[in-house]
Amino acid sequence: MGSTQAPGDKAMEKLIKKNKEDSSKHSDEDRVTFDDILSELGEFGLEQKLNYFMFSLPYIMSAMQLLGWVFVGANMSHRCRLPSEVGLENVSFSYNNTLWESKSCSRSIDNVTTACEDGWVYDRSQVEDSVVSDWDLVCNREGLRATVGASPMAGYLVGGFVFGILTDKIGRKPTFMISNIMMAAGGLLAAVAPEYFTFVAARIVTGFAIAGVEASCFVMGMELVGPSKRTLAGILCWFFETTGLLSAVTLAYLVRDNWRLLQTIYSAPALLFLAYWWVAPESVRWLVARGRNTEARALIHRAAKRNGVTIKDELIEDMEQTIKKEVEEESASKTYTAVDLFRFPNLRYKTIILLLCWLTCASLYYVLLLDQSELSEDKYLGFLITAAVQLPGYVYVIFTLERPAFGRKRSMCMFLILSGLALCSHPFVPESYPKVRIGLSIIGRFAANCSYTILNLFSAEQFPTVG
Repeated sequence: MGSTQAPGDKAMEKLIKKNKEDSSKHSDEDRVTFDDILSELGEFGLEQKLNYFMFSLPYIMSAMQLLGWVFVGANMSHRCRLPSEVGLENVSFSYNNTLWESKSCSRSIDNVTTACEDGWVYDRSQVEDSVVSDWDLVCNREGLRATVGASPMAGYLVGGFVFGILTDKIGRKPTFMISNIMMAAGGLLAAVAPEYFTFVAARIVTGFAIAGVEASCFVMGMELVGPSKRTLAGILCWFFETTGLLSAVTLAYLVRDNWRLLQTIYSAPALLFLAYWWVAPESVRWLVARGRNTEARALIHRAAKRNGVTIKDELIEDMEQTIKKEVEEESASKTYTAVDLFRFPNLRYKTIILLLCWLTCASLYYVLLLDQSELSEDKYLGFLITAAVQLPGYVYVIFTLERPAFGRKRSMCMFLILSGLALCSHPFVPESYPKVRIGLSIIGRFAANCSYTILNLFSAEQFPTVG
């Protein structure tokens, strides 16, 4: 015989259920998060500024290491060495020989053309020494130079996955130390590489390490910044990268006659960051998540002292409990993978569109930095212009990105269209209008850099955070 339930009992069950839901809701609202601690500390106080500056400096080194290749491996005009020039040093690039005709990849006499069997003579009027001239990466070996240019990106791709895991497993600071040592070692190995393949291997290691340096520095620099200042902080770090590019071209201009010395100068300063083991703090979030609360509290109190505020231990304890619960919830929840980005329609569309945007923007950003031939015949001036146009772009983004009339998506689409129009129309402008061609190139570079900067912020905001 089935049991019966009075209407009053059903009403009581509904009330109890409602109270439980309300209790759970209030419990979530009462949680003290790390952002609450940052609000008490001051969202961008002295401690945050020092920490942000400290972990932005390595961007200068990574930019020099990555894009310094433009000068270390500078392309040099060349011609075939003539038989009469074999064994001679300091042969002039211009020549006066009525019998032979010397071209970049062939030479001819009496209408008989042969390859450059005796090597090449290089035009050293602008760049006096380069990987290209040392190992003759010209003509049928020109593809080897392109391989060197692409090799750091292959390392960067793998490093992004490896160091992304390491930052959570062993901590942000140890990850930075490991990747920074590898970056310095890879750069210095490239400087003393006895032959081509060792140099390529060193460049792969450098690219692999740069991924770890940038990933750990971005997290460490941004982690103590309050919510309202994160967009600004996410843009300011790019000024340090541009500083690295400007440093690279300045050093290259001063050291033209020895590519190994130049590569050493690009690489060795990274060793100074070994001091971070003693002076840089570990991530507070990571320490709490690993149960190292005493260390985390010491860092929070140090930040409070520097910022001239007081943080109650009770508030810190509540934050620790919140992070502990979040870690427990993440451990109990389903483990998500990259496949899940394509499982749901909304995420799938976002992922595909952003992947295409990344492919386009990243390619534009690095290709335009690697080639400035349409800006100036002077490699140094062309690179200087390309790097310098980034600065007004960052300023523009800072002042417009948070305004409703512009926003992330609208601004990025506008800059992608502008860049596409400028760069696609550039080849159709006659060479008799050099100022127009240069103007279009500069506009295209400016817009491409702005779109790449916005994409870095925009893409991080489009996906849910999961355990």
